[in-house]
Amino acid sequence: MDAHLFRLFCTAACPLLAGARLAKVQEPAEGVLTFNFELFRPHPLLGRKPQLVFRPGRKEPFAFLSSARTSANAEPSAYVMRLRKHAAGRTVRCAVPDWTGRELWLLMSGAMPGRERPCAEGSGAGEADQDAKLVWLCLSLREGARLFFLSEDETPKPAEPVWPEAGNLALACEDWRAWPVLTPALRRTLKGMDPLDASALMADLEAGGGDVFLYTRADPEEGAQRRPVVKVSCWPLPPEQAEGLVEEAVADPLEALMRAGGDLVLAEAGRRAAQQAAQPLLRREKHLLQLLARQDEETERLQKMLALGAQGRLLQGWLWQWPQDYRSKLVSVEGEDGPVDIALDPRFTLRENMERFFHQAKRAARGFAHVEARRRALAEELKAVQDRRREVLMGGAGARREAKKAQPQALPAETPKRVQVFASSDGFTLLRGRDARGNLEVRRLASPHDIWVHAEGGPGAHVIIRRSHGGEAVPERTLDEAGSLAALKSWLKDEPSALLTYCEVRHVKPLRGAPLGTMRMDKVLFTRTVPVDPSLEERLAPGRGGGSASGQ
Repeated sequence: MDAHLFRLFCTAACPLLAGARLAKVQEPAEGVLTFNFELFRPHPLLGRKPQLVFRPGRKEPFAFLSSARTSANAEPSAYVMRLRKHAAGRTVRCAVPDWTGRELWLLMSGAMPGRERPCAEGSGAGEADQDAKLVWLCLSLREGARLFFLSEDETPKPAEPVWPEAGNLALACEDWRAWPVLTPALRRTLKGMDPLDASALMADLEAGGGDVFLYTRADPEEGAQRRPVVKVSCWPLPPEQAEGLVEEAVADPLEALMRAGGDLVLAEAGRRAAQQAAQPLLRREKHLLQLLARQDEETERLQKMLALGAQGRLLQGWLWQWPQDYRSKLVSVEGEDGPVDIALDPRFTLRENMERFFHQAKRAARGFAHVEARRRALAEELKAVQDRRREVLMGGAGARREAKKAQPQALPAETPKRVQVFASSDGFTLLRGRDARGNLEVRRLASPHDIWVHAEGGPGAHVIIRRSHGGEAVPERTLDEAGSLAALKSWLKDEPSALLTYCEVRHVKPLRGAPLGTMRMDKVLFTRTVPVDPSLEERLAPGRGGGSASGQ
């Protein structure tokens, strides 16, 4: 995240964060922190409880505010617990941005109590410090989230940035270390620009404000439900940097960064977590392939042993030609297609060699049965492991299970029979239970941030809309299609329209003592009336009219 882009973020976010309460600090993925805030008043785009998603690092750091909350499944580290201890539950008294250093300082309410000073011998109880320390939460894109306990005279005071004059811009780019405003991304852009255009860009950046430019691929991957953001900038990129990309200017920096962050941070973190969880399965898959290759080698060896039986029968028909104790390395006999040379062990007579050939052939016949049984077992386990690995890479409960254990366990080789899979017109994977047990299977395959759909007021199927991360927006067309699929297997199937309930899976829990598949909804996202279309099941079946669901 470039410093100028971070400046736009701070300009828009600081007025919102001042006075907001920090409710939770979480670490949903490795290297990603989330800060759940409660604003003083709702924001039109972010609502009243936005989440600040923060990914620090030396390479590609990012920060943005999101209207959706990402679930945290991992156990909190000591680092996160310390942030919770001193920052969670407090109110942000003020926000101080240092955008050239890519740092945002948040002064939290309350104070760090002063330590007790040791007393001199015989002087009584110890004396407390006169000044309690102020608690500052520093969000540094380079160093991460850190806590500072400072006195009032140590308040962070970012230096005012100095901008090079238009006539000295070329020299300033050569001596860029003296000019913090000349960031690496800005220098790459200025390098190929006309001097007048470069001066105009510097003047715009110095004035502040302006649009945020999002870049998506002109040729998205096959089956992609939409074009994800691959680059973001606060100025138009030159043609050589934007080759093969589509540019879109967004006036609201919070909206632009929320869209970009969903693709560059949350989706990428989800992919990394899924790949990490799938590593044990990948290793097991490679081992199974090696074992299958060994079975092929064993089959080839047994075939050679079985062929000795034919040589033994040929030798049996011509034993009368040689004496009973005859020994040789090679004999030639007449076969159906002409002379056949048979290699022998000279340590044994012809009859003993013949009996050895028959014995080897019988052993090979028995070995084939064991090899084929072993091959079938390995092939079944391989298919189960490959299906599990695909499930983990898609997300869902499988990824959470595999992240907590090293050894895979066999699962059904295919999607459970009680679960139906559909692909929405926008490319989202939709899962629907066939019956009460299927509804439980559907929920087991879902991630906490997926959307659960059910018909209002009566029994019906559970439908899951798979999402790659909690901040991913679902188009209205997909919401309607998922609702229609839920209504088609409910008590409203014969009605022209139906009222559906939409929740995140993490807010849907089984109801104790109730019939199988009955759930309680702790929090409802919204309700929606959708048309009931009986032809939808056939149109959205995989390989039919719906979009590809392979990426979800």
